[in-house]
Amino acid sequence: MSLNLYEMNPEIYDDYISTQIEKKNFKEVFWLIKKICKNKKNINILDFCCGTGTFARLWLTKIKNIRYEGVDINDEFINFAKRKVKDSRFRFITHDALSFHSKEKFDIILATSAYHHIIDKKKRNFLQNIYNHLQDDGFLIIYEKILDKFSNKIEAIDVGTKFYLERIKYMVKTEKINKNQMFALFNEQYLTSIRQEEYKIDYEYFASDIKATGFAMKKVIKMWPKSNIFKNKKVGDFIFLLKKYQK
Repeated sequence: MSLNLYEMNPEIYDDYISTQIEKKNFKEVFWLIKKICKNKKNINILDFCCGTGTFARLWLTKIKNIRYEGVDINDEFINFAKRKVKDSRFRFITHDALSFHSKEKFDIILATSAYHHIIDKKKRNFLQNIYNHLQDDGFLIIYEKILDKFSNKIEAIDVGTKFYLERIKYMVKTEKINKNQMFALFNEQYLTSIRQEEYKIDYEYFASDIKATGFAMKKVIKMWPKSNIFKNKKVGDFIFLLKKYQK
């Protein structure tokens, strides 16, 4: 049996993304998109690391004036998304987000839990690829889980374990978690701690990458936690609204 959530039945991951905390975060992303789409005739959306297409299926199909492309390296996830989303406006493609290329420019690019799947030394390459595909007046929306700082493998284990321990305890207290979802949460904790598949980083690291690749933060929304669970207030679930830096 694989110890990697992303190599298992895509229904497990799809179920995990349907937890209430994730739905709340995606709802915020959805409202940002709705505001951008308002009073515009057509909006082209590119979704990097779209996974099983949960966000597209549950949220974006509600918006009438969009055309959507979802990209993910996991062929099983993409096939799952294709089976679930029967809407001609939505297209799902198996491809590496680092090397994906389209002649098109997009009005909105989504990177919801995408940046942390890219190894650290290639994160700026990923953001540069987003920059190249975004309209000059377009928007980049990033949803990320941000950790505390670490400088070695031991510290990475420490901050990754603590982050998910608090997140899991919060979720158990506030919603009903099934067995698949609980497994996925602990598997993410494991993968984050050993930095395999999940290459999460701290806020300053992320902000430095954003600035270096030509983006400006227009809005920062901290979704979780609302209380002071962590000493560092820049640890948690964040949604970022970004635009290309205008000189």
